[in-house]
Amino acid sequence: MTMKKVLVVFDSNYGNTEKLGREIAAGIEESGLAECKVINIDDVESEDLSVFDGALFGGPIHAFRATRGIKGAVKSAAKKGLNAKLVASFDTYQAPGHVGKAAQQIESELKKKISGAKVISPGLSALVLDRKGPLKDDELPRAREFGRIFAQELTE
Repeated sequence: MTMKKVLVVFDSNYGNTEKLGREIAAGIEESGLAECKVINIDDVESEDLSVFDGALFGGPIHAFRATRGIKGAVKSAAKKGLNAKLVASFDTYQAPGHVGKAAQQIESELKKKISGAKVISPGLSALVLDRKGPLKDDELPRAREFGRIFAQELTE
């Protein structure tokens, strides 16, 4: 069986969402079921997405919504070979009322833009303790677990 490939795309202001994405990727690779590539939203345009079996998109919540950057990345990615593939979202938040909000919006973009997408729902939402971070301690193990679950789903 050939190794599955997963792409993790992040938008990050202070590095917290990137760190979360890299931790999800580590969980995916630890599973031994898939290999993972992590890229910034700016690199989506130059990436051949048709070679990936699944993709995760994540960004921070900004002014009560997912960033324009991550939504734009989903839109670009959707045209580049993700149809009917496994996808999921993740976000970082600071205020209790914001938990999961950006991830839900990213998920809704994924469903709208990617034809036949298989979405793992809900996405992962992680608490950042201060505006610039760090992530709350137990968020990184949760991210790894989310990565392992994604890899598992990919092979079913």
